Amino acid sequence: MTNIVIGAGSGMGASVARQLAPRGPLVLADVNVESAEKLAADLGGDVKARPCDVTDQAQVDALFAEVDDLDSLVHTAGVSNSMASGRRILEVNLQGVERVIRAAEPKLHEGSVGVFVASQSGYMVPESPELFAAFLDPLRDGFLDELSGYFDIDDSTLAYQASKRGVHRLVRDHAKAWGRKGARIVSVSPGITDTPMGRGEEDAHPAMLKLIEASPSGRRGTPDEIAEVISFVTSPAAALLTGSDVLADGGMATILPRAGWDGKLRIPPTA
Repeated sequence: MTNIVIGAGSGMGASVARQLAPRGPLVLADVNVESAEKLAADLGGDVKARPCDVTDQAQVDALFAEVDDLDSLVHTAGVSNSMASGRRILEVNLQGVERVIRAAEPKLHEGSVGVFVASQSGYMVPESPELFAAFLDPLRDGFLDELSGYFDIDDSTLAYQASKRGVHRLVRDHAKAWGRKGARIVSVSPGITDTPMGRGEEDAHPAMLKLIEASPSGRRGTPDEIAEVISFVTSPAAALLTGSDVLADGGMATILPRAGWDGKLRIPPTA
């Protein structure tokens, strides 16, 4: 039985790796393999580090080729709206997740669990059956061009929010196929979390500090707190959780503004 953490080199992924290390063989994957190698050395035991750019099919295939039976897969890799263009965000955060889900499916067995980190910001995307249907099969030819009919995918903020809402949908849509193999698939949506990426977003968007103060918890989450949630979700105690999203945001979704999408969601006539 092998556990995999993608995006394990820092922040939330590193915290998850520390949680899963006692469970058995562990593979730490990251686009920055040096950071994963350092963590693997710190953890010791049966821990390997491997490179993985989730936009590179060959690297994803090579990662899963090393696994016979998958116990837990935790995917934390992603880019924020201050780190990349809107198109790149969708390629990493949405198409990359679909690529990993598909690569994992042949390795599933009774009791396998996949957890894909989304975000509370996905809940800012309007409920639209047409848009949600467009999220299906993100690896199909022309996917990004089709999505651009619904919103400006070059707007990095909208693209980030949509990419995370898309993860919610992918988990739901793959749940039945995973269930046939006795496996579970879940997303976890953190709120604003005290990670290097989170701090970078706060620097770029000072209004986030007001959201933190106004939220029910009145604070950021920590990587270890999210790792504890993921540890539970991957445990037998969470056997009924599949096809759903676990919102772990200190209540922040209750105060999120919805105005960002006003007038920006388009429903193409052919939809």
